[in-house]
Amino acid sequence: DDEMGPAGLTCLAVDGGADGQLAIAGGENGNAYVVHLQGKKLVGILRHFDSIASSAKANANADAKADSEQMTITSVEAVGFASKTVNPNWVATGGSDGVLKIWDLTTEGQCRQSCSVKDESGSISTGGVTKIFWHPTQPIIFASYTDGAVRLWDARTGNVVHTLTGGKQDIQINDIAVEVFGTDQGPGNAIVITANDDGTAKVFKVDVAAVLSQSQQMKM
Repeated sequence: DDEMGPAGLTCLAVDGGADGQLAIAGGENGNAYVVHLQGKKLVGILRHFDSIASSAKANANADAKADSEQMTITSVEAVGFASKTVNPNWVATGGSDGVLKIWDLTTEGQCRQSCSVKDESGSISTGGVTKIFWHPTQPIIFASYTDGAVRLWDARTGNVVHTLTGGKQDIQINDIAVEVFGTDQGPGNAIVITANDDGTAKVFKVDVAAVLSQSQQMKM
């Protein structure tokens, strides 16, 4: 029952759900598919680009070139499950539109947060999401973007709480590695390494406790 039809898969994550048996795959058609590995069945479709899907259906008679151009901007580029410590039923999707969405699988795949940075005109100003990584013990998501930044999001509030940049701007980040240590004594610290489109790698150190403190202040 996929309105957008078959499409290639772009990204994959496993070890979701309370039993660790859920996997999720993002698609070029703007959807993400959640499957139960042991049960070998599809358990949910997360429509990251639901508004675009509806628009595409409403304009089914548009010419093929326009449809093709529309499809190129609807890809889900990154997916990831929260750890069991954070919430085994939370999963995130990142799109080529620059939106990061957090979903709750216990409420029929309801989108609980839609996270994006917008300029004064209301347009998304970050470029697309390329990779995401959940903190192992805290509701924090590290997301890399095509504009060369890594943004840290609070999954509870949908707020961006820290941004990592450096060197040349607007150089696409193709991949990130995140190592979190010291979680036995609190949120710990994170080392973030980015692999960039210009052939460089950047290394950042993040005080996660300070980031969480900043998030708490933003709620006040």
